[in-house]
Amino acid sequence: MNGKLTRGNDKGGIDWWRYQTEVLLPKLIPFAKECMRERPGTLVQEDKAPSHAHQAQNIIYQRESVEKLFWCGNSPDLNAIEPAWPWLKRRTTKKGAPKSRGEATKAWEQAWSDLPQSQIQAWIERIPIHVQKIIELEGGNEYKEGRGLPRVRGD
Repeated sequence: MNGKLTRGNDKGGIDWWRYQTEVLLPKLIPFAKECMRERPGTLVQEDKAPSHAHQAQNIIYQRESVEKLFWCGNSPDLNAIEPAWPWLKRRTTKKGAPKSRGEATKAWEQAWSDLPQSQIQAWIERIPIHVQKIIELEGGNEYKEGRGLPRVRGD
């Protein structure tokens, strides 16, 4: 089990409680259940960030009968969304860091809106290349996603 059952994160990050109350219960669980109705066998995939891996979250998943995909520690990150984060960060900070929460929200929403579907598709199409590289490394955790691979437009 990961994470303490106490709060104390006043740095503005997302701790287990904030993740549970602002993301998991109001958004992710209802979305997962909707997906499960439409596509039985749906699994939720999360990394092992402390806010995701806290024992309190596992209790909710069990209570709500939502299954999670097992995620190995130190596993290569093959999630197609990962390249989006630096892409979005570059666009939201190209004129300097936002000065307020409202400015940050506006910048991130605009960046998401500007993210072309073709870029997302290109990131998805790279996954087989990453898988092949991991096979060549015999599954070791030396693989660093994107290093030594051809760049995809917009990276």
